[in-house]
Amino acid sequence: MYGCGPGAAFEKHVSEGVILYDVYYPELDSNNLMLEMLPDEMVMTFKGNKWRSDLRTGAGIVEMSVIADGENKKLHNMVKLFSDRYVLSLNHQGALMMTDVLPPFQIKALEVTDTLAVALCKHVLIDFGAAKGESYEFAYTNEIDIQHPNWCTPYHEIQGVLLDYRIENYGMNMHLVARQIIPSPVDDVTFEVDEKYEPLTRQEFDDLVVKNMKIFME
Repeated sequence: MYGCGPGAAFEKHVSEGVILYDVYYPELDSNNLMLEMLPDEMVMTFKGNKWRSDLRTGAGIVEMSVIADGENKKLHNMVKLFSDRYVLSLNHQGALMMTDVLPPFQIKALEVTDTLAVALCKHVLIDFGAAKGESYEFAYTNEIDIQHPNWCTPYHEIQGVLLDYRIENYGMNMHLVARQIIPSPVDDVTFEVDEKYEPLTRQEFDDLVVKNMKIFME
């Protein structure tokens, strides 16, 4: 789907392109047959202050996409279940409310730097204290030019693109690790919601999509 042709090598301060992430499920046993059904890759496409992430199951039964417009603080959460397509569009406050699924935590800077997908990364500790039995170590980079890339996530204090992190997605704990950063031209249509997606209210989305997604993920 994506190639590394001339000019595709990663360079600092790239402003448009694609990041490929490997997806892991730390709470599932490696022998769990469910792993064959769950997405093992996430594709994040970015340009300026917009980004889009796409996940799909191996059989294409379920597709999950998010389009984030950082300039206008608009978030579109899209789900395709079999042949049904739904979209929930949110403003800044609504986006933060929907992604607020974690216990309270503190972000602590660590004296650790390394490279991931060729990009220089800094590390932080997501410390839940007594609220959760474990803490997470994240890696992020400032070598990709997206302003406030985490504005619509629980990690909005981190001013860099996350390359090694965790998210809660429909009740499933997912660990994402960047494998490759591919600078490439991105068409603006990538950040438009296809008219095939039916707009839903937050309550309708919870009733029609979230409950069914949680059942599928279990």
